[in-house]
Amino acid sequence: MSKTLKKSLYLSLAALSFITVSGNKAKADSNNNVTATYSVMYTDRADSNVLVNANNAIYTKPGTMPGAKLVASRDELSDLTTSSSDKNTFFVYQMAKTSRGSYYAKVVTMDKRYRGWIYAGKQDFSMNLNNIGGGLNPVTTLGNATMPDVRTGYILKNQRLWTAPYQTSIDAKRINLAYTNYTSNDTFTIDRAARNRAGWLYYHVYDANNPSIQGWVYYGALGISDTSASTGYTLNFSTDYGNTTSFSKTLSFEQLGASSNTPASLNMYNPSITNLIPAGYHIDANKPFTTNDDQRNLTKGGKATVNLVPNSLINLNIYDNNNNSSFTVNNNAQLNTDFNNYFNLNTLNSSNSYRYITADNLYNFINVETNKGVITFNNGYALNRVNGDANVSYTDNNVYVNITTNKSGTTNY
Repeated sequence: MSKTLKKSLYLSLAALSFITVSGNKAKADSNNNVTATYSVMYTDRADSNVLVNANNAIYTKPGTMPGAKLVASRDELSDLTTSSSDKNTFFVYQMAKTSRGSYYAKVVTMDKRYRGWIYAGKQDFSMNLNNIGGGLNPVTTLGNATMPDVRTGYILKNQRLWTAPYQTSIDAKRINLAYTNYTSNDTFTIDRAARNRAGWLYYHVYDANNPSIQGWVYYGALGISDTSASTGYTLNFSTDYGNTTSFSKTLSFEQLGASSNTPASLNMYNPSITNLIPAGYHIDANKPFTTNDDQRNLTKGGKATVNLVPNSLINLNIYDNNNNSSFTVNNNAQLNTDFNNYFNLNTLNSSNSYRYITADNLYNFINVETNKGVITFNNGYALNRVNGDANVSYTDNNVYVNITTNKSGTTNY
């Protein structure tokens, strides 16, 4: 290689090095000029939760600030984007706005594994987490769940009661029951149910003897108290007013609605009692219980008869608009049986006494009965539409349905 060519190559490399160094210096100078103002969060701490979406990394400072160091890269955070574990939920507890107009959030995971600053968009989110963006998305850590049928008479299996379901809130703490009036014989009542992001079921409970003792517990940590006949109250379920007993069940006083300030009483609408009633029966509203006790102030070791009566079938009466000449009911007993079964009316009782049936429901039912031959439309007549809707009532025990018919074909009369 000639000296001229070597000298030219050296000069080109030197110029490139100078440009690279100059570019890095310009970038460093640009970052050195970035400043930020900081703000606390004004949102509810229980709702200040987000998930990362791996669009941005986490740094020790807002990312464009001088001296910001990487805490977790986008690749590292990508595994957290599909996680339903509560430990990977982030809590937002500070906001920064840079001189460039960008917003950053200071976050920490529920398990404290990751902590730092992450780009959060171009809007102030200190009062409304729905404004957050960038590498974060707001999330609700708890969703509503169905309450159990039996809500009273529970005991704590492991005495683990929390101020919030574990890792669903940054402030979730275990309650030290040793510093309360709790005893191992205390029973709890469920007043709320929720599921975390992973689908785990939690109940919020309070101590029936000491209502100030309350908190959240994993559903598997609850058990039903074993109530003896001497410490509880025995209910004998009967279909002939106490002459014979179909079955018996002993309930705790808490299941009967008692608390430290409320005596146990018999209430025919108490779910702890109604959930024991076999299908096809309901409690006789006129004489729900037979007992020698004061039904409003029960004594431990007492007993009562729960009087059951069968659910009444609804009687269907149908008529037409042509002087009863449009159709013939071939089997009235079958019509009524089908009607009760079709609309599941045998579940109606004194505590669930109404069911609303639309005209479309009735129209479809009449068509079914016609196809089965239970109803026959006379020559020249066809079903137009069932007129009106029906409010099926247990107390009335009757439903009246008007069937609209019209003449069809060319038959002469």
